[in-house]
Amino acid sequence: MSEKRLLLIESGQFIGGVIHSLFANYDHLIVTEAAPKNARELLQAVRQVRPEIIVLDDTVCAHYLPILLRYMQDSQGIRVVVVNTNRNEVEVYEKQQIPVKQTADFFAIL
Repeated sequence: MSEKRLLLIESGQFIGGVIHSLFANYDHLIVTEAAPKNARELLQAVRQVRPEIIVLDDTVCAHYLPILLRYMQDSQGIRVVVVNTNRNEVEVYEKQQIPVKQTADFFAIL
């Protein structure tokens, strides 16, 4: 299995330690933690690490998810995972580019 870079956006909450310890046994994941204080620091960390996966929790989602979604517009192969600690669920955001050559292709996507 090929290595993947995972950027963990630390919120100061409990997620960082839990996620980091969960992935400790997965040799194919290179986990980097960042605790950005603003959008500029967030984008700086993303550009520096060049992650395939970005994980953040719902406490910082409202601030950073719109920025990450805009960043994804110009990037390929990034998956953003938002962990909701209250509902024990995750939301996954991923850009897909699907060629559409005819109307039937478009309706096949739906």
